[in-house]
Amino acid sequence: MRITLKNQMLRAALCLLVSGAALTLTACDVHTAPADPAPGPGPGPSGPSLGSVQSYGILAGSTITCVGPVGTISADLGLWPGSAVTGFPTCTISGVQNMANAVAQTAQGDLTVAYNSLAGRACGTTISANLGGTTLAPGVYCSTSSVGVTGTVTLDGQGNTNATFVIQVPSALTVAGSVNLIGGAQAKNVWWQVGSSATIGTGSVMKGNIVAFTTITLNDNATLLGRALARNGAVTMGSNNTITLP
Repeated sequence: MRITLKNQMLRAALCLLVSGAALTLTACDVHTAPADPAPGPGPGPSGPSLGSVQSYGILAGSTITCVGPVGTISADLGLWPGSAVTGFPTCTISGVQNMANAVAQTAQGDLTVAYNSLAGRACGTTISANLGGTTLAPGVYCSTSSVGVTGTVTLDGQGNTNATFVIQVPSALTVAGSVNLIGGAQAKNVWWQVGSSATIGTGSVMKGNIVAFTTITLNDNATLLGRALARNGAVTMGSNNTITLP
């Protein structure tokens, strides 16, 4: 029972003692407490811990390439165990670069933990091969093959800024469109777990953390509000790409 209701009952009892048994409760101006509001929509699953990967816009296993001549990464950049980085400083990076060092190795270890956590989530809803034109609520989504985004996929947080979306792609992810966030959904809570490679097509607007087993490619004029995190392969940027932490 709510505290406010208890207080009102005590008040009513005192009124009866003071005014006599003939006095009704309505004369004591007792009001019924409003009902508890219905709970809002749930946030869905929680995202994995990124650990030391939190500050990285790009983390790769073999190589990092920016074709350029223009490209901007507003975050840290890391590579392990590979050491080949090309296209910088033609393309710019605002953060720290960790190449084939102990810091990058630790980050790759944390990335592996995050990848396994995402891949191990129980599937809530099976999705079709193309998410374009669909709207998804918070939850874990899985496919039996490759996944594409042709057009726009909308992720609806349903009024919850902690709403989390996990999209499990066992093979390749190909984006030729955009990801739209509504209802309080935030890019930092969107996870694309890719079993092979992810390709963000020319001019595409991508949002969320791409956690790929092999490679990630951003073609010309593609933007990413999130992270490009490749466990074993390369991260390759074309011309005029931007990667911004969510």
